[in-house]
Amino acid sequence: MIALLSALLLTTSASSNCAFEGESRRWTQQALQAWDRLDHDRIRMRAPTTPTLILFDEACVYRFTPTTAGPFQVGQRTYSVRAESHSGAVDLPGGGQVPARKLSFAAPLDGGGMFFVMSLPAVWRADKAEARDPERLAMVVFMHEFAHTQQGAGLGRRIDDLIRRGLPEDADDDSLQKTWSAVPDYVKAYEHERDLLYASAKAETYEVRRAKLDEAAVAMESRRATYLADKPLWREADDVFLTFEGTGNWAAWAWLTDPAGGAMAREDATAFIRGGRRWWSQDAGLGAMLALEGLMPEWPSLAFGDQGATVQDLITLSRRAKGQAGDQD
Repeated sequence: MIALLSALLLTTSASSNCAFEGESRRWTQQALQAWDRLDHDRIRMRAPTTPTLILFDEACVYRFTPTTAGPFQVGQRTYSVRAESHSGAVDLPGGGQVPARKLSFAAPLDGGGMFFVMSLPAVWRADKAEARDPERLAMVVFMHEFAHTQQGAGLGRRIDDLIRRGLPEDADDDSLQKTWSAVPDYVKAYEHERDLLYASAKAETYEVRRAKLDEAAVAMESRRATYLADKPLWREADDVFLTFEGTGNWAAWAWLTDPAGGAMAREDATAFIRGGRRWWSQDAGLGAMLALEGLMPEWPSLAFGDQGATVQDLITLSRRAKGQAGDQD
């Protein structure tokens, strides 16, 4: 009876020839389990959310609706699943479509909550131009974007508040980069603070980590004071978006270094996540989170919490945490 119910709920009409089984089901279960493991071990969210999921491969799309008694359950998250064929485009909640190609993003639902859209590993494998291992890359992207589905009450709320106060509605984590990337002195200032963050992350002693992170904080404040003095909302947004993207990249990095996940060495995982170092907030954000790892191990619960503690907040708090962090390497 249970098997029959699962079959009815996990498949669609025979005309679609799509069913949530095989690799698509195994990978989705592994991905959600990987997130739960990270949450349990490091983040410890008080109220994890269950986003709507839309996953697709080259022929089929799988729509996961949160429910209290669905046939697909991973940890505390339970879903009903509808599988259907697509013809090269995937419909989104509330209207609109995305092409059925390599992509991943999270966004708010009109009625509240979050939805998460991602192409499954088969689509990532089809991109022969990608130099990185597509299996690892697909999971890395899942961890990054799924992190954002858990941040609505904290960092997501802070972004919404910035927009209510006058930040452009289309502002995102790349806006400052798009504005200032043609200004050589700004780029030089950004790269200086980014490099200090990674120097802190790589340092072998608490004292050097602390000194490099404090130096990075001073450099960050100097850049903002120089170029964003008359743009207070953008100064704040710079901090929020740095944290938002940094936490996403850290979640991906944490999976890569997990012996039960990507099982990579820390330096190799860092290089994998940084890739071509194209996007400033993602690159510097990861550096900030890795620097904080060596100074205040409990930072994830604060960054993912309802207050949405930012990099600036966390650096300040880390100065009080020496007794807890000690000289952990």
